[in-house]
Amino acid sequence: MDIIRKTMLLGLGLISLTKEKAEGMVDELVKRGEVASQDRFKAVDSLLKEAEKQEEEFTRKMAGTVHKVMTDLGLPTRKDLDEVLRTLKSIEQKLSSTDEKKNG
Repeated sequence: MDIIRKTMLLGLGLISLTKEKAEGMVDELVKRGEVASQDRFKAVDSLLKEAEKQEEEFTRKMAGTVHKVMTDLGLPTRKDLDEVLRTLKSIEQKLSSTDEKKNG
């Protein structure tokens, strides 16, 4: 199975492996004698699971990198913006309450 993993990593750049692509890759390995034909289904399944795992890992790493870049640049996160919005709403409510007391 190690040959399948290496083939996938080299040939597909870690992501976006469809079932059809996986089947095509495994069929090629079967033709070359690197995978037994009776192991075809298991090899395709293994390849798809590995691709999913690699895609999840890539996504996780990219999210971490984007977060780090945003932090390094001093850009606000969604959490930061939500906190500012909550603060503004609180101030608006206090001002509105004060205006009602003056006018009332």
